Amino acid sequence: MVLESLKPRHVWEIFENVLAATPRESKKEEKVRAAIKKWLQQQVESKGIDIDVREDETGNILIKVPPTPGMESCPSVMLQGHLDMVCETDRPDGFDFDTQPIPVRIMPDGEWVDADGTTLGADNGVGVSMALALLVDEDVVHGPLEILLTVDEETGLTGAFGLDVDTLDPQSRLLVNLDSEDLGVITIGSAGGGEVEFARNVSLEEPSSDMVFLRVSVSGLRGGHSGAEIHLHRANANKLVARMLSAVTTNHKVVLCSWSGGSKHNAITRESEAVIGVRRAELSAVREILNREKAAIVEYYSQKVSGSVLEPDIRVTVTEVNPASHLSQDISHGVIWSINAIPHGPRNFSPQIPELVETSCNLAIIKTEENRMSVLVSARSSVDEELESFRREIGDIGRLAGWNVTVSQSYPGWAPDPDSPFLQFVRKTYEEALGCEVKVEAVHAGLECGIIGARIPGMQMVSIGPTVKNPHTPDERVRIEDVKIVYEFLKALLRSLPDAGL
Repeated sequence: MVLESLKPRHVWEIFENVLAATPRESKKEEKVRAAIKKWLQQQVESKGIDIDVREDETGNILIKVPPTPGMESCPSVMLQGHLDMVCETDRPDGFDFDTQPIPVRIMPDGEWVDADGTTLGADNGVGVSMALALLVDEDVVHGPLEILLTVDEETGLTGAFGLDVDTLDPQSRLLVNLDSEDLGVITIGSAGGGEVEFARNVSLEEPSSDMVFLRVSVSGLRGGHSGAEIHLHRANANKLVARMLSAVTTNHKVVLCSWSGGSKHNAITRESEAVIGVRRAELSAVREILNREKAAIVEYYSQKVSGSVLEPDIRVTVTEVNPASHLSQDISHGVIWSINAIPHGPRNFSPQIPELVETSCNLAIIKTEENRMSVLVSARSSVDEELESFRREIGDIGRLAGWNVTVSQSYPGWAPDPDSPFLQFVRKTYEEALGCEVKVEAVHAGLECGIIGARIPGMQMVSIGPTVKNPHTPDERVRIEDVKIVYEFLKALLRSLPDAGL
């Protein structure tokens, strides 16, 4: 076991041997659900823990735990996290997330845990592991406890939307979500979001003999979470390719053969490439334009912010490739222009909280599949009306260019309740654990709390977690000491409930 030396022992054992050991890409949680149920049964048999495990048809698991002696009068508390993870790799030979365990490791500085060339899944595997560790930690006392583990959070909050409260019968009206990523921060609100998809069937034509084909590629970008990190001036590979192709179409005619970039709706695209065809007589001029755009892009993203280069590993390449079938010129230009017109990044910042992104957009995925092209755009906003207005605007870009546009069901934001008595209790206990003030904030990322709160009326909710850097990327890592701090805080929170007055 790689992480066996780390504390708290129960948390890291569960994370490595159950969560990281089990493939759990979004919509593929069957194996991890089975692994958790097997682990729970082992604890029942070996330690005699008393639990009631329930599942709904969506795949959500609710573990009901009776109070420890003397804590029967405490209000019931729900701890909640999600089972799935974003699966990304930068290994040259790829990585099979369906069969291989996450290659967890302790980083050389001894301060962090990461994975070797893949996402770590600390989002939200560490939160789930902390909740489960409370079941077997002999030092824990608690009132009635419920642990809710949801599925498919990352690709559409499917588990929260499908939460069957009749089957699961949750009794808690106090919820601690364990999916935040900054120590010393209590999250009390989050953005809602929804997707817009452009799709069209395309007819392919055979190339003429006087055409040359070029692959325009952008790679090596940092990527990141399309909510929490959308404001950090990180490049989007799809947007950069669109910029280069659009520059060419200003004065030259091109045909588009294929375009692919991105794989997750909630990750800023790290790689994208398109193949275009141009007349041989125009090749030199087209290459000059592409090289000029390349130089400008690399120069811009070589800027330093707070001592760090925006995109230190950016790679922009233009290479000649073999002839390929292609779209017509008119369709090609329409596709290029419409994708270039799709915004990416923050649109508005909150007028009440200037540092908080209110509305944003991520040009997430472009695909070419035989005779079909599609574009997936993910939008977020903490104001539901602004979200829907923005999504209509994005949809209009597609309609003007002849795409078939689908605006999917959105999910609601989580409205902050700064006067919540539970928040005041959590804040006081957290500050005592840290020995300093904590920050209370809303975030631009999407959390399940808004949906769960709608499904279970009257729920008072907070979200906390250890520091996780670069979630949704192969650079994801979690700070070891923070996991210990948050876990000890959870124990203190449960232990202090009799004095909470809730």
